[in-house]
Amino acid sequence: ENVAAGTYEMIVVDNQSEDGTRAWLKEQPDMKCVFNEENRGFPAACNQGAAMAEAGNDILLLNNDTIVCKNSICNMQRALTEEKTGAVGACSNSVGARQRIDESFQTIEEYTQYAEQNNVYDPFRHQKRLRLIGFALLIKRDLWDDIGGLDEVYGLGNFEDDDYSLRLIMSGYKLLLCRDTFIHHYGSASFGKHTTPEEQAEKARKYAALLQRNQGLFIEKWQVTPDYGAAHNVIFDVSIPKEDVVRIFVVGCNMGMDICYLQNKYPYAQISGATENWMEAALAGKYLDVSYCPNLEQDVFKLLTGKYDYILLAEKDRQYEDFDGYIAKLMEYLAPEGSINISE
Repeated sequence: ENVAAGTYEMIVVDNQSEDGTRAWLKEQPDMKCVFNEENRGFPAACNQGAAMAEAGNDILLLNNDTIVCKNSICNMQRALTEEKTGAVGACSNSVGARQRIDESFQTIEEYTQYAEQNNVYDPFRHQKRLRLIGFALLIKRDLWDDIGGLDEVYGLGNFEDDDYSLRLIMSGYKLLLCRDTFIHHYGSASFGKHTTPEEQAEKARKYAALLQRNQGLFIEKWQVTPDYGAAHNVIFDVSIPKEDVVRIFVVGCNMGMDICYLQNKYPYAQISGATENWMEAALAGKYLDVSYCPNLEQDVFKLLTGKYDYILLAEKDRQYEDFDGYIAKLMEYLAPEGSINISE
């Protein structure tokens, strides 16, 4: 109902469902279907579906527990045409990685009404990101063909979208979060519904184990820190007029999520940062001003140039050899009205 006829093809991969879905799918003339005899997981299923797509069609990965709202797909398609954009993601009511909307409603109708107001194409609401969640992820077809599909090592799912995000970045493309696009998401439907406390506890245990396993695989592959894509509380202490041209330096920025957040909020600010992880610096450096610094406490001063309005210390758990001396030296690089903000 909410995507123009003739502009898409729908491909459904059924991972051994047992609720009557298969019989229903077989009666649908407008769908291409794959019926797996086992649950092959989200990455493998997406790869199966993409392999069936007509040549030239971009690939939209879409979870089975979503409702596509008015203008959602159209807005994402338009955003995908922006220069050097490899993939775009949508906002939702149930999703992580700062893609979640602030509003909360009680009914689907209320979410639908929200979407009609929100989903007005506006490129100024598109934000650069370092990771996008795969619940609704639109990827350029030529890039999918070039770098391949999702890594099936992640089994049932989780972290395959983080992995793909980094692969796109390493290929020189940017990721965009479309704040002008809302898609409703029920959340975690693929992992089944359980009614008894024992079933819920077992589900939670298996899910936690899957997360831990896949996070380990991801970190081993990419050599990044567990919180590589996290934004730190320190950034929310900064309150400046949006139009101001200020200089900000983020110490311990990981892969630069802090910088992304600040750059989206303050488009005229000059923002740079440093991380002790060389891989995070290499990835973030593809389209952010992030430098590798082997020892932030000793070597960050080699990266500081001129005066800064804000210096942000993002690593809240870091143990300093001489914290007072470190702060005193950083203050030498502050503008007269500048400040040092420390993560809580």
